[in-house]
Amino acid sequence: MMLRRTMGFRLGLAACMLPVLQGCMSSGTVDRNVSRAVEKRARGSNAIRPNSVEDAFRPSGAAPRQQGVVELDLNGVLEMATQYSRRLQGRRETLYLAGLTQLSQARAFGVQLSGTLSYVNTISGVRDGDGNASAEASATHVLPTGANIALQGSTTRRDSNGTTNDVNEVRYNSSLSLRLTQPLLAGAGYEVSHDARIQAERDLLYALREFALERQDFAIRTVEQYYGLLNQQSVLRNTRLNVEQSIFLRKRSEALFDIRMATAIDVLRSQQQELTALNQVESAEADFDVALKRFLIALGLPVELELNILGQFPEAFAVELDESACIDLALQMRLDLSTVRDRVEDSRRRLRIAKNAVLPRLDGFTEATYSGESDKSFGGESFEDSVAAGVTFEVPLDKRDERDAVKRTEMGVTAAERELEQTLDTVKVEIIENFRRLNSLRITVDIQAKNMEIAEKRARNALLRFKNGELSNRDVVEAENDLLDARNSYARALVDHELQRLRLLRNVGLLDVAPDGTMLELSIDDVQR
Repeated sequence: MMLRRTMGFRLGLAACMLPVLQGCMSSGTVDRNVSRAVEKRARGSNAIRPNSVEDAFRPSGAAPRQQGVVELDLNGVLEMATQYSRRLQGRRETLYLAGLTQLSQARAFGVQLSGTLSYVNTISGVRDGDGNASAEASATHVLPTGANIALQGSTTRRDSNGTTNDVNEVRYNSSLSLRLTQPLLAGAGYEVSHDARIQAERDLLYALREFALERQDFAIRTVEQYYGLLNQQSVLRNTRLNVEQSIFLRKRSEALFDIRMATAIDVLRSQQQELTALNQVESAEADFDVALKRFLIALGLPVELELNILGQFPEAFAVELDESACIDLALQMRLDLSTVRDRVEDSRRRLRIAKNAVLPRLDGFTEATYSGESDKSFGGESFEDSVAAGVTFEVPLDKRDERDAVKRTEMGVTAAERELEQTLDTVKVEIIENFRRLNSLRITVDIQAKNMEIAEKRARNALLRFKNGELSNRDVVEAENDLLDARNSYARALVDHELQRLRLLRNVGLLDVAPDGTMLELSIDDVQR
C-alpha cells in the first residue's frame, strides 16, 4: 500500500512584507487617512465650508445621564443634537465609509505586491521523500494610459531521490521578468482603466455634499422641533391661565346667582367652561410630555432625562435679499444641484466607456526575461536573458451585450439630463416659493399681532363689564377663548416665519452650521469669496 503524505503551506508574501513596508495600520491610522482624504476632497469644492469637514469626524460620546432638570435654550439644544444625535452620527459614518472606499480604490490602482512561499515534501514506501521549495514575488501596476506593467521573480529548489540507492538530484531555478502590456483600442486610456477610482473620488465628493446639506437640514429640523415644543409649552401655559380664569368666572357666576343677579344658565355655562378648560389642560400636558420625550430621542438623549425648554419665540424681521440674485446664486452654489450636474458627467463618462468596450481588443506588449538553473547551489545559476515584443488582436464574434450596454448608457445620459433640467426648474421654484411664503408670513405675523392685541382688549373689556353686570358670562367665555386662540396663532406665525427664513437661506446656499451646531447666516460675498 502506497503511503503518500504531503506537507505544505502557502503564505502570501504580501502578508509578510506589507506590515514592514506600511506598518500595522491601527484604527487611529485609518481615521487619519480618511480624514485627510475628506479634507483634500473638500478643498476641491469651494461650496463646502470647513465647518462640515470639522464636524464630520466629531467623536460620538455617550449621552449624559445626569440627575436633576436639564435646562436648554436654542443654542444648547443645537449643541446637544450635534453631539449626540444618532441620525447625524449615521450620516458621519456614511461619509466615513465613502472615504474608506476612495482610499481602497486608490490603493487598488497603486503598486500591487504579492508573493508566495511554499514547501512540499512527498514520501512513498519505496523511496525517500522528494522536496520542492519555491518562493515567488510580483509587483503590478496599472498606468494612466491603461497599460499594465508587471515585475515577477521566482526561485525554486527541487530535491529528487529516485529509487533506492539512486543519487540525490538537486536543481535550482531562478527567473526574473518584466512585462508591459498596453491596450491600443478597447481598454485604452485613463478614463476606461481607472473608472472605479474616478467614481470613488466623485462619490466621496457627493457624500461630502450630502453631509453638508444634512447638517443644515438637521439644524432646521431641530429648530422646528424646539419651537414646536416652545409653542406647546406656551399653549399649556395659556391653557392653565384659561383654567384660572374659568374658575374665577364660575365662582363669580355662582356668587351672582346667590344674590339673584345671574341666571341658572349662566352658572351652568361657567361650570361647563371650567370643565372644558380642565380637560384642555390635561390634553395639553399629555401632548407636551410625549412631544418632549420624542424630542429627547431626536437629540440622542435618554428619554428619562428631565428637560426644561428655555427661550423665547423669534422676532419676525424683513429679509434683505433680492429674489433674482438669490436664484442666480442658488443655481451656481447649491450643493445638491452641483451633484446632479456631476452625475450627468458620470453618465456621459459611462457612455464613452461603453463605446470603448465595443472596440476590438488590440494590445501591444514587450517582455524581458532573465532566467537560469544550476545543480550546485543557489546563486550559482547560469543566467540567460531574452526579450520579446508583439501585438495581440482579438475580435469577439458576439458583441451584442456590449452594444446593449451602449444603448442602456445612452438612455442613462438622457435620463440624467432630464433630471438636471427638472432640478434647475425646481431650484428656481423653491426660491420663488420661499420669497412668496416669507412675504405672506410677514403679513400674517402683523395681522396676528393686531388680532392678539384686539383680543386682549376685548377680554379685559368683557370681564370688566361682566363684573359690572352689563354682560353675561357667555361673552366673557367667548372673549377668553378667542384670546387663547389669538396668542397661539401669533406664536405659530412667528415660528413659521423664522423656519421659512431659514429654509430660504438653506436653499440659496447662505446657511452654514458651526461645529457646535449653531447656525451661521452668510452673506452673498462670503459665499462667492
